[in-house]
Amino acid sequence: MKRRHWLLAGVGLVLVALAVWQVGAAARGLQVTTVRDFEPRLVVIAPAGADPASRPLVLIAHGFAGSTAIMRGFALTLAHAGYTTVLWDFEGHGTNPEPMAGSMGERSSLQATAEAALVEALARGYGDAERVAILGHSMGSGVALAFGVVHPETSATIAVSPTGAEVSPELPRNLLLMAGALEGRFVQNAEGLLADAGGRGGDPMAGTARDLLIVPGVEHISILFSPAAHAAARDWLEATFGPQPEPRPGAQGYTDRRMLWYGLGIVGVLLLGGGLAPLFAGPDVDTPRRSLWRRLAALVGGALGATLLLWLAGAAGLDLSQALGLLVGGYLLIWYGVAGVLTLLLLWARPALPTLRAILGGLAAFALLWLGVGLLAEWVWLPWLLIPRRLALWPLGAVLLLPWFVAAGEMVRGTGLGGRIGWILAQSLALVGAMFLAIQLSPALGFLFLILPVFPIIVALHGLAAAPHRGSWAFAISGALFVSWMLLAVFPLQ
Repeated sequence: MKRRHWLLAGVGLVLVALAVWQVGAAARGLQVTTVRDFEPRLVVIAPAGADPASRPLVLIAHGFAGSTAIMRGFALTLAHAGYTTVLWDFEGHGTNPEPMAGSMGERSSLQATAEAALVEALARGYGDAERVAILGHSMGSGVALAFGVVHPETSATIAVSPTGAEVSPELPRNLLLMAGALEGRFVQNAEGLLADAGGRGGDPMAGTARDLLIVPGVEHISILFSPAAHAAARDWLEATFGPQPEPRPGAQGYTDRRMLWYGLGIVGVLLLGGGLAPLFAGPDVDTPRRSLWRRLAALVGGALGATLLLWLAGAAGLDLSQALGLLVGGYLLIWYGVAGVLTLLLLWARPALPTLRAILGGLAAFALLWLGVGLLAEWVWLPWLLIPRRLALWPLGAVLLLPWFVAAGEMVRGTGLGGRIGWILAQSLALVGAMFLAIQLSPALGFLFLILPVFPIIVALHGLAAAPHRGSWAFAISGALFVSWMLLAVFPLQ
């Protein structure tokens, strides 16, 4: 390797180390406890050095395809402000191996899980039983709202990106609704709930306070990382319980910036990968490539064709929204498989067999993505370490995804940086367009609409990480392994 490659790798390694340090520093001054001998597993985040039972207890419930990891920003902010917070994974999510009931979960089952988490937390001395609040996002907001109604002793309820629920001017007590300005449907839900709850106003000391916050510049996912949303939750609980003793000086002003450090870590990973790539990159395969328009037509035709074929299969009675025992995620794995085969047929290209160097390059790119993008996400937004049932599906998922990434690798093979960026954009547009059509044809896949912005990010991350490795096979192997792992980490088990 040349000196510039070592320099690039060194800078990348420094950025990754800095990101890991700063993400870990978010829990400084806090005590993070994982209760593993209870199902679902509880994560308790509380001020260090203080008796957790002396603090108000805040239950935190995630949304569909969420987990304790994605709600950690709220938990850290509230724990720094002096509260004991308890998080858990609902059935089928994250580390919880229990299958999820129904296509989007049954409210009664989810609420029972929240109640069991509260009972277990109090039995272990986590939080003051007389001062309990609950916060939930999306699916979890419905749980939180129902919890606040069924348990009128709950001092405050915070519903983020709220779904529908039965509320009244009396219950839940001290109701705060939040929605992102870019998630119109949930803003409408919040406005309707506020009207049913009696409108803005009330007295927090009497438990009658009601308010609605529209958080600017965020949508359904990014609202979970919004400092404005975190601060609003903290201020609402302080209005209910009063300011809590600070666990350490300055903790009250904590702002969650882990996502920014995570982004810096990803930049470091890409630089590190670019610097080390010459160790694995071999010569590009010198075989003819199809014309630009042929490749574009194959990409679009394969993506849309797969959506239409799977829609016809659904119309014939095959429910793919729960395929492979994975809600929505199983559909995506099968879609990738069908789309990849169609795209290769339309390209009418038979890639050369992979060389050992190409295989090693693909494995190296995957390892870099797994460690730098995935494992770091475990402390920011995603439960990356798969439980056995999820891990067992990973090889099958990778096989299903391989044709799509082989085809995509054939399209980017031999292009420069500008060409690769162009193909990243083209692949992103094809994916988003095909998924949008799938949602219109099959309402059971509606959740995909909320995560459409994530698809281009994943495509870009993989495309940039695989860019230094020549040939289609390094691109295909790394993409199939990485995206399969990510889909299995996100979507609920059925």
